[in-house]
Amino acid sequence: MRKFSLTYILIILFCALSSSAYSQEDESAWTFSLDSITVTGFRNRLPVKSDVRGVTLWDMSSMNLLPQILGNADPMHYAQMLPGIQTNNEYRSGINIEGCDNQHNLITIDGVPIYNVNHLLGFFSTFNSTHFQSMSIAKGVVGADSPNRIGGQMDMLHMTDIPDSINGNVSVGLISSQGTLHLPFGKKTFVSLSLRGSYLNLLYSRWMKADEQQVKYSFYDVNVTLGHQVDKHNLLLFDLYSGSDTGIFSESHYLADMKARWGNNMGALHWFYKNDDGMVARTTAFVTDYRNIFSLEMQNMSFRLPSGITDFGMKSDLMWKGWNVGFVTSLHQIRPQSLNHHADFKMADANIDKTHSLESSLFANYEYPLTEHLNIMGGIRGTCFVEVNHVYTTLDPSLRFLFDNSTWNVSATYALRHQYLFQTGFSDSGLPTEFWMSSSKDIKPQYAHEFSVNGSIYLFGRRYRVGLDLFYRRLYNQIAYKGSVLDYVNREYDMNSALLHGNGENYGFSLMLNKCAGALTGWLSYTYTHARRSFDEERRRDSYPASHERPHELNAVAAYAVGKHWTIGGTIVYASGTPFTPAQSLYLLNNNIIMKYGKYNSARLQPYMRLDLSVNYKWKGKKKSEHGINFSLYNTTSRDNELFYYLRTQKDGSFAYRPVTFILNALPSISYYYKF
Repeated sequence: MRKFSLTYILIILFCALSSSAYSQEDESAWTFSLDSITVTGFRNRLPVKSDVRGVTLWDMSSMNLLPQILGNADPMHYAQMLPGIQTNNEYRSGINIEGCDNQHNLITIDGVPIYNVNHLLGFFSTFNSTHFQSMSIAKGVVGADSPNRIGGQMDMLHMTDIPDSINGNVSVGLISSQGTLHLPFGKKTFVSLSLRGSYLNLLYSRWMKADEQQVKYSFYDVNVTLGHQVDKHNLLLFDLYSGSDTGIFSESHYLADMKARWGNNMGALHWFYKNDDGMVARTTAFVTDYRNIFSLEMQNMSFRLPSGITDFGMKSDLMWKGWNVGFVTSLHQIRPQSLNHHADFKMADANIDKTHSLESSLFANYEYPLTEHLNIMGGIRGTCFVEVNHVYTTLDPSLRFLFDNSTWNVSATYALRHQYLFQTGFSDSGLPTEFWMSSSKDIKPQYAHEFSVNGSIYLFGRRYRVGLDLFYRRLYNQIAYKGSVLDYVNREYDMNSALLHGNGENYGFSLMLNKCAGALTGWLSYTYTHARRSFDEERRRDSYPASHERPHELNAVAAYAVGKHWTIGGTIVYASGTPFTPAQSLYLLNNNIIMKYGKYNSARLQPYMRLDLSVNYKWKGKKKSEHGINFSLYNTTSRDNELFYYLRTQKDGSFAYRPVTFILNALPSISYYYKF
């Protein structure tokens, strides 16, 4: 608990109110005698905080208190424990916010886009949590400055304060190790360096088998941040990121061996300015690049499917006296998935040229106080999207009412938002088989009307907080990929003919109870979500659930401090099973297996349930250093959660249509960290 004295404040206020009368009376007639007054309150120890706009800020220093996956504390994995964000299974990548597809959400490092953020088949992300100060999540449009996405934004934020001395940490786990070092150079300059590398094949080679085929996999991450405080008003920040994955897998459905190498590279220069009048400005120049080379080897043939996207951009905004104005411009160089092949028989060429497009936006927000606690914020965002054969211009308005009296708050928002980039492909299983493409003459921009209401209230002396979010989105010009890898083999490939066009809607609500103070902190949340889609194909013309939809999801997160050395953490997930298209019949025709499917996404997997537990023990070392050990158990109850269905063939020629579960029922892990 935090205690402080108000004696001097009360004296100053009383004297100010009485100054007129005091000047007319004799000084000897006034005598004061006040005792010390102590005001007590509960300290908010919860590392996750939300503001009136619905933006969540998560302190990265708390990550090690929760259960880890094979020694890794992953921000995106923990983000799925928040209300309104759906849990993915262990073999799916990306993030789904309030019913939106992964492509609808923008993932950034200090505002710079990162187009692929998963390691280990989507099991955890490319973000090294120790390199960042916090993670910001906006589940929808906050204002006109929100990016051109019809979903939300997840932003990893760097620290900008210059450290007083050399500090950092090292963590050693079962599949990877990582380290972060913060180095001050004088009083105005610092460097932060983070490295992470895996040795998965060394310890887990016996476990990493699929259909008696060995799986080989490795990855690395590098983060470098250089900061220089030019003067009290100006800060320069230079940021670099590089990460890569390499894997060799076996795909039994197509009897194919797959090799993949994918990764991101990003560089950015940030200039922050703040003057004594409260004006804040930020300008960023950046380049970000994602590319992959995905190859398959099948009987009598092999082919490569390279794809990628590169952005060169600049953005700037200024905030002053209720105004927030700025611009964003990006040159997109996109290579949709192409085909480079070699076969014993003739195959059609499917090489697709790179596309170039320029996306530029101007925006302005203004927040006006209607009363002491009630504000209104209106904004407009104008965008010009230039593609070789077409130009799109749009205006996206947004309007928000905000009430906040420090005890309870509520906001209501309407926004229209367009999106000009699409991500699609024949699988989202964590492998880099999805690719990016831009709006064109034949593919109109996506857009959505968004309505949301957010509210929260503190209870019992601010020890508890209850939050409620309601949302509705109407989606237009959606696309889906109806093809498969065999399209490259069986017929002449045309990317446009593999795309379906349609609409959709997301709606639902989420409820969250936070315990903010005391030795036990955490939250309990429930989310109800419907994500419906309809496309211009016979099987998908009627409204059907999106493949990631989980109508019901319950999450619990808790951390309990036991004395100075021990902390116990736990997470619980219970969610509806995701939809899939069931096979109605299977039969052999000329020694080929033929499957007849039912209505699209008309069945569901069994409900997903998982309990994760962790125990942390820490102790102090020399010179304010700290040591710690984390024991974690992923899926403590060893539940066989169904991930998807597939056709499994046996050596004797028999086959069966059966569900696939994760390679291990429970994942124990131990990691050691050292902070200095």
